[in-house]
Amino acid sequence: MITTSDGTPGVPAAPEDEPATSTHDDAPAAAPREEARRATSPALDVVLDLQAQLEDVAFPLDLPGAERARELRHRVSVQLATHLVPRLREASLPAVVVVGGPTGAGKSTLVNAIAGESVSPAGVVRPTTRRPVLVVHPDDAEPMAEHPVAARAALVHGDVPRGLALLDAPDLDSVDEANRALAVELVEVADVWLFVTTANRYGDALPWAVLDQVRRRGITLGVVLDRVPRESLDIVRRDLLGRLQDAGFGSLPLFVVPDAGPLAGPLDPAHVSEVDRWLRLLASRAASREVVARTLRGVWNPLRAEVRELVDAATAQVEEADALLGAASAVLPPAVAALSEAIATGVLTEGAPTTRWVAGAGFRGPLEPLAHEVTGFFARRRLERGREARGAALAALVEELRSAFVDVVGDAARRSDADVVHAWTGHSAAGAALAEARRPDDVVGERRERLSSAWTGWVSGLGTLGLASATGGQDARPPLLDPDGERALVALAAAGLPAAEQAARRLGAGGADDAVAAARTSLQEAAAGVLADEVRAYGDTVSAQLSIEAATALRVRVGELRALAGEEQ
Repeated sequence: MITTSDGTPGVPAAPEDEPATSTHDDAPAAAPREEARRATSPALDVVLDLQAQLEDVAFPLDLPGAERARELRHRVSVQLATHLVPRLREASLPAVVVVGGPTGAGKSTLVNAIAGESVSPAGVVRPTTRRPVLVVHPDDAEPMAEHPVAARAALVHGDVPRGLALLDAPDLDSVDEANRALAVELVEVADVWLFVTTANRYGDALPWAVLDQVRRRGITLGVVLDRVPRESLDIVRRDLLGRLQDAGFGSLPLFVVPDAGPLAGPLDPAHVSEVDRWLRLLASRAASREVVARTLRGVWNPLRAEVRELVDAATAQVEEADALLGAASAVLPPAVAALSEAIATGVLTEGAPTTRWVAGAGFRGPLEPLAHEVTGFFARRRLERGREARGAALAALVEELRSAFVDVVGDAARRSDADVVHAWTGHSAAGAALAEARRPDDVVGERRERLSSAWTGWVSGLGTLGLASATGGQDARPPLLDPDGERALVALAAAGLPAAEQAARRLGAGGADDAVAAARTSLQEAAAGVLADEVRAYGDTVSAQLSIEAATALRVRVGELRALAGEEQ
């Protein structure tokens, strides 16, 4: 039995411009595909741009509404890929009728009865529909094989009218989580949604949430009340019609399939004759065109609202990211200032470097000539022979300096890291989650690499004192240090070792102060760079996942969708 949602019995009228018995098989030839493409190209361009930009937008921060935005982004992407893009590219594709509903409603049994053969598994073991089944007329098999939904469903032939594809979807409340998600996603594929329910299940909340989605999308809807005991038919039908009206549905077909009891085989086709007749009416050329056109007309306003919601969510993500980046950046200036001051006052030379210098600068030590001028012929001869040992002693001192750099700057970097974590944790739950997501092993490894790179870069850029040129001339004496030794002395002086500063000034004449000052500045910059990279790593974890441009581009798409909906800009 069929009843419209206003309570009156009847069968939906056929379109005025075509008899109800007309189908795709006896209708005039379809318009050329190229003409269909031209007619939809502006909308297709908007949809393709939107599809590409949704791939770039992300919601990595755990803000209020972020999970909803992730789900919405996925759902809109599915809608574009599986419905709008194929429909706009080829308007003459068969209308897709998605048969959906709760567990045990008899969806597969209904599909098999309409198809005239067993095309979809049916039975008492749940879930029966583990993979969607797409039933098409043999003449529609080739174009539908290219439809994106065919990649997610088993494509089979059946006795369904040409111009209509019947999709048996998984249960909306399936015990299998993936099946549940797929059932909801397949709503986005539909030109028509055939909701199959029972006297015991029609009040469930989940199907009504999906029905609301169908209503907002403007999808043509039919309702099948299946397996209804005769004694409760009037009460159940009246209650269901009232619920549909309260939910905002206008006149729509409600089909009643009586309870056939336990089935040993297929359902008698007579039980679904009215559903079958309605589907064949929809498959007629004029009706199918109107169904498709109605779905397309109905999609733009909801899609615009959904994209606008995504824009708002993306904007909130960018604003939160900016706030977190600002909190991280605020850690840097005082940390850099404190470290630069410590370097300038010689923190790197405290302890081992100073002790080793004193030991090497004693009587006849390799560094003695650097500590004070050595006079006498034999002493000068010893200077020449001791240059290699002197260089080795300075190299050992520089290695002590490197160790001090790693310790001191590494400690400052660890403090900066802790300060960022504290700032983010105190700022928001999203900041706390991001900070916690930084793996300690990765942080330590990255810091070690930064320290090594900073030290190597600083040492490789050190200049010399020009001793070889300063001692040139007719009375030239061999320089106390080779170029590597000179650079080592500059490094020690720049790090704040007083004796090394004095030696550099005495040996390098007027240019020593400039060389040491330049080296000290570059040392402070290298140390500051380590801290900056430590802090920047936190920002990179955010900015790598967010795109300001994507949010801006989505905002443009909202305006274009408004135009497609026929509203003023």
